[in-house]
Amino acid sequence: MKFGNFEAKNHIFMAPIKTALATPKTGFITDEQIRYYEKRAKGGVGTIILEPIAVLSSGKEHPKQTMLNTDEHIEGLKKLVDTLHKYETKLIVHLNHAGRAANPKASGEVLAPSSIKCPSTGQIPEELTVQQIDEIINAFKENALRAQKAGADGIEIQFGHGYLVHQFYSERLNKRTDEYGKDKLKFVRDLLIEITKVIEIPIFIRISGSEFVEGGITNEDLSKILALAEEFGVSAVHVGWGNACDSAPWYYNHMSLPLDVMDEKLREIRKLTSLPIIAAGRMYKNERYKYLVEEKVVDGVVLGRQLIVDPEFPKKIISNSNDYIRCGSCLQGCLGNVKAGKPVGCIANPEVHVEFNGKATSKKKVAIIGGGPAGLFTGLYLKKKGYDVTIFERNNYLGGQWVLAYRAPGKLSMKDTLDDLIRKAEKELNIKLNTEVSVETFKKEKFDVIIVATGAKPFVPPIKGLENYITGFDFFEGKKVTGEKVLIIGGGLIGLEVAEALVIQGKKVTVVEALDSIGRGMEIVASKLFQKNYAPKIDVYTNTLVKEIKDKEVIVEKDGKEFSLGVFDEIIVTAGTRPESQIYEKLVSEFDNVYLVGDAMKVGQIIDAAQEALELSEKI
Repeated sequence: MKFGNFEAKNHIFMAPIKTALATPKTGFITDEQIRYYEKRAKGGVGTIILEPIAVLSSGKEHPKQTMLNTDEHIEGLKKLVDTLHKYETKLIVHLNHAGRAANPKASGEVLAPSSIKCPSTGQIPEELTVQQIDEIINAFKENALRAQKAGADGIEIQFGHGYLVHQFYSERLNKRTDEYGKDKLKFVRDLLIEITKVIEIPIFIRISGSEFVEGGITNEDLSKILALAEEFGVSAVHVGWGNACDSAPWYYNHMSLPLDVMDEKLREIRKLTSLPIIAAGRMYKNERYKYLVEEKVVDGVVLGRQLIVDPEFPKKIISNSNDYIRCGSCLQGCLGNVKAGKPVGCIANPEVHVEFNGKATSKKKVAIIGGGPAGLFTGLYLKKKGYDVTIFERNNYLGGQWVLAYRAPGKLSMKDTLDDLIRKAEKELNIKLNTEVSVETFKKEKFDVIIVATGAKPFVPPIKGLENYITGFDFFEGKKVTGEKVLIIGGGLIGLEVAEALVIQGKKVTVVEALDSIGRGMEIVASKLFQKNYAPKIDVYTNTLVKEIKDKEVIVEKDGKEFSLGVFDEIIVTAGTRPESQIYEKLVSEFDNVYLVGDAMKVGQIIDAAQEALELSEKI
């Protein structure tokens, strides 16, 4: 693959996804970070676009963001470059300044072309002075020079996604009255002039194909940027989506968003420039990485989260193997962890930045009771150790609550991940479906280890008169709600997913939650989508307890006062779950080496089950 003066072993790129693996505040590249990228290089990716480097502290988005703002940072970057080159994998250094999207907890200040609020952070930036603009342009140049000195194969400048460069050329975000406001392209032009003066390695730019906001970037705007890119000898254009401040679901490419909109937009952009185009945005979904290249819509594909869940995905698709795990685009471990200040993670790959240390000294025969996420992950890790593993599952299918999770609105992509995990388990493990076990089962057949992964069951609070109801589990298992007016008891993740589904069906929905807020456990982008699309159509009562059901009338208590919510046709209970571990209590009194894992031990999410599976498997 050759783009101008850039050449790589294949047309697969890794997207610049934040890892939170650099040193806090100083942003030095760590050995853990190098191992993380090395694993992806081993997996066959042709080019890695490094996670975003903030050219100045004022442009940082999180405290562990990678930096290249001093000469002392060059050594760590060179070590990373040299490591990736062992696998003939190229490294492009991605340079950015967040502008109004900066996080003041990391940046100390928020600066932008104009003082326009960033909705996703709530921050109102200070307007940049001309001197500060000069400092930022110089910082881009100095960072690019350090990347070149470290041996990087190219640099990429963030021109899109609502970050600083984008803010300057946006009519919507640049309200300046000076020369940078009268000529919206002046900052872009000045930046390219300064960088191309000193940089000899290839230059990429990253743009937003669309912001998906009113008054956002148009094809006419893009054509001007692309013309400048051609004029200054840019090697390729990297197309992403959305705006970090105004359209976060598109920026992170949430699983509920349509694919065809992006495909159509890419076809339009293809007509705007002769430069090579690489594109991101769930390229693994429906094998878009194939047809968009074959149709010459794009010249290269950019994979982000897909290389987090399965670092060897490039090798596998190049060899026409389907032995991969696809990303479900849930954002729980990648975005969720980093936003929480933790290293990047994944619900289906607890080895994102660590290695499984399981070393078996002898072969063991293991029984796992339960074929949900915890059972499947534990089984696969123990198989990796060379153990003989049998999974006993009482249902006629594998997956446990994961099967219910993807039935919620907009979450069907999570089925891809589960399907791939099940396919792998069926190939590698002994699986017995429709099988109830007891103490007698294990007296008849001897196992060295028994693992209980029986998950959790719905909790139904003791409410006077609560008789005719279904649970959230029942709802997603297919039980119909025929009434028009529906009460949901419990406003956690499952409760709100049920509420979304019912709103789509046209039902009148009321949610009662005992705590002071709703949406516990809901991933951050899904929560924003819920607040925008569904919350206005739902009646929500927080700090409220359901005290009694009289026939179909619901009596609640709030702030010490009881009152009626009225009559409801249906009641759905989503008041949380409790571990289902009765079989463990029986087994542990009869056998040694009996363990609990997943929700059967402590109720959590899929990412917790996968992590616990890895840790337990290392011990056994």
